[in-house]
Amino acid sequence: MVEVIKSYVLYLNTREANTGTSNNCTWTFTTPIVLTNTNNRFLVSTPMIELPYSFSQVNTTNYNLPYTFVSSGGDNFTSTTMNIPEGNYNINQLQTQLVTSLVNDIMSFHTPRVAVTAGNFNFTYNPQTGFTTMAMTGLTNTVTITLKFSVSYVLGIMNGFPQTDVSFGTNVALVSPNKVMVNPITSVYIRSDTLKFQNNYEAIVQTYQNSDVVAKIPVTTLPNSIIYYRNESKSMISNKFLPNLNLYVSDNLSTSYTLDLQGVNYGIALQIDEVQLKPTNAYQDKLDVGTPAPPRQLIQERDNLLRDLLTQKEQLEREIAERKQLNQAEVKKAEELPTPI
Repeated sequence: MVEVIKSYVLYLNTREANTGTSNNCTWTFTTPIVLTNTNNRFLVSTPMIELPYSFSQVNTTNYNLPYTFVSSGGDNFTSTTMNIPEGNYNINQLQTQLVTSLVNDIMSFHTPRVAVTAGNFNFTYNPQTGFTTMAMTGLTNTVTITLKFSVSYVLGIMNGFPQTDVSFGTNVALVSPNKVMVNPITSVYIRSDTLKFQNNYEAIVQTYQNSDVVAKIPVTTLPNSIIYYRNESKSMISNKFLPNLNLYVSDNLSTSYTLDLQGVNYGIALQIDEVQLKPTNAYQDKLDVGTPAPPRQLIQERDNLLRDLLTQKEQLEREIAERKQLNQAEVKKAEELPTPI
């Protein structure tokens, strides 16, 4: 049982954050939020969020698709320079863009002896089955292209392929084994480097671990609209003192824990309740028989185990934070690289 001692309701917009952008920002409180009693705890909830669907399903974390090109005429190469432009696509638009990007990359960076044009690609989509077909025609040489969806699994999902390399060409017509999913980002996660959740865990883009998720927002609208989300559930945090609040966004796919809202801000109502934990009478019934006190040695062993567990927990939290910072730094570095034409 808990008793609410004091409540704080924060109405925030990323536009008014003290530092950062809507992707990752921090508000500094003029008056820090502090527990009135260190034995109490804070509960956090998000009564209302207004999130713009301004992000792109194809973005800088997933837009690169390596491939190999093998021709009986001797033009054999592997390319890592082909990108699908950022944006939101239906399957027909995505197939057209994939052909355009392939032709541009092949002819601009590798110039095979036999010219390859968009007319040589036969990409189709069957709306009745939800499957795609890839093939090539009209070339004098035998050509095989292998798309490396093993390292670009998001584009594979969008085109109906699992996380494995697949080949198609003049002698090989390739049919996707899975239905297409051109909107694989199905949830947006608002996270916090500030709030230390006690009992929240996740296994979304990495293995089971402590979670910093403040809210999971299902994507239920179309691009360029607003996602309205309400949630009254509360999560306990171990913070006793909050001088500021960091929030950042990610999706259900990227291991870099980033999502680009492309400069569009969002609003959030955050409620922080200070609560007093009250004991219940559960499991308190007992016989009127004297119980000997536990040996002092057992109590000391218990305290040592608890201390070791807390030390391990703090170490894991530091390692997780360092790994996220490293992933985000790598993404930022990749975004600063010039995009091949």
